[in-house]
Amino acid sequence: MNSDIPLMLAKRQQFIQRWPLIALTVAGITLGFYAWAFIQQPILVNPLHVIHLIQTNGLDSATQSLLSIVAPILFLAIGALLLLLLLFVTVGLANEGRLIRLIEKK
Repeated sequence: MNSDIPLMLAKRQQFIQRWPLIALTVAGITLGFYAWAFIQQPILVNPLHVIHLIQTNGLDSATQSLLSIVAPILFLAIGALLLLLLLFVTVGLANEGRLIRLIEKK
């Protein structure tokens, strides 16, 4: 190995060690945002709330047609995709860390 490779491996190892904290922070912020939105802006993330508003005529027709079910489902899907992305990056970095440890042993 040339001299650049151990330096690169050390930097990657540091990032891999810090990643769980980064991922948990991002996941916590995301889940916190959705909890806040569920309480403060349920029309954005709670399909049951939107259905209730539709049934009780609590929405004007323009808002009703726009938000009916699409907005909450879309908002929840974006959050789920973000959390899934965090999971995939975490698994990938765990594998990278395992491979770096194998390289360092040799």
